Amino acid sequence: MELQRVPSIAKYLSVVFLFAWIGRSTVWNFLPIFFENHMSVFWVGVATSLPPLVTLMFDIPVGNLVQHAGEKVVIFLGLLVAIFPPLLYYVAVPATLVFGKAVEGVAKLFLWNGGWSLSLKSSSDEVESETVSVFLLGKNLAMILGPIVGGFLIAANGFGLTFGLWVFTSLVALLVYFTYVGVEREDSLSYSLEEVVNRNTYVEEFSDLKAHWSSLKLPFSLIFLYSIIFSFYWMAVPLLLEKVSGDFQVMGLVFGAAALPKAFQFLLGDLADRVGKQKTLVALSLVLTPVLVLMNFLSQVLFIGIFFFVARSISSGMSPAIHAIFDSACPNELEGEFVGFNQFFKHSGMALGPIMAGTIASLYGINASFLAAGFISFLIFLLTGYSLYES
Repeated sequence: MELQRVPSIAKYLSVVFLFAWIGRSTVWNFLPIFFENHMSVFWVGVATSLPPLVTLMFDIPVGNLVQHAGEKVVIFLGLLVAIFPPLLYYVAVPATLVFGKAVEGVAKLFLWNGGWSLSLKSSSDEVESETVSVFLLGKNLAMILGPIVGGFLIAANGFGLTFGLWVFTSLVALLVYFTYVGVEREDSLSYSLEEVVNRNTYVEEFSDLKAHWSSLKLPFSLIFLYSIIFSFYWMAVPLLLEKVSGDFQVMGLVFGAAALPKAFQFLLGDLADRVGKQKTLVALSLVLTPVLVLMNFLSQVLFIGIFFFVARSISSGMSPAIHAIFDSACPNELEGEFVGFNQFFKHSGMALGPIMAGTIASLYGINASFLAAGFISFLIFLLTGYSLYES
């Protein structure tokens, strides 16, 4: 990768996102444990589902806001909103915890949509992959280092210090953004708000989806099921580790190590290209199923950490294969339109997963949620295997 070819705006955004995510990452993986001290495990699942639910509800309106008010305005709004979740969590009553999760979802939606769009807009086709890699570098580093730092801070001082660090790094991100990127409004904000509530085109989009459903039902079903599994991790693994250990330093190391496969996910995309996307998904889902099922029976931190790392590594390989299946099934002229539906099914699964995990945990214990995740992985194996057999 030649960094000098990457637009400066992508490099600045990477630094902004490093600071925006590092404070959040110090405590984010531990939040289900913190929440469980103040509410039932079922409501922990409901609260954990709120960020993807917010994305599901407001993704298209925020996309319209990006288009008409400009990416820089939307990123600024996201950085501003990101200051408030840790303050709400610090109050530590059920209402503020639940509301904080919703606000966290709004901040992430604004930052992600605006940052992704601005980095791609600044790039030429020749260096698009390098630009995306640089843009994501700061966030990925934060997700690896944050839990490790957070584990030591929580073990030494409790959650209060990590919430303060989250506020501080959010303010630093805002300062870096103002200094090196700035805020420029591209269009009338009032016009943007009119566009946000304009849903007249949705009927036509659903008609297109109905017309192509036979070819798209497989990739949409796969992304939905995969997202349920991935969101199970957010809630089930922290609570399982807290149950068997309670050592936040060890948990931080586990979460940091488990984030490594996501940082190198782009390397796993080559596997689907060489072996075949459906064959890759059949093999990976078949291996993932027993890994998740066996996690139901684990009671030692070392083995939970190893199995979780393996599960995250396999999951990171499944994602490029599923998206490649979607790309193959999607008509070129409707790709932009159907990407929105792809996101709809993704965030639907991510919202449903924590609620399912919380419900199962409240009835049968947190370990049992891994049996459910294993069953869903087996469904992915069956769906993909049947499709491969039919073709």
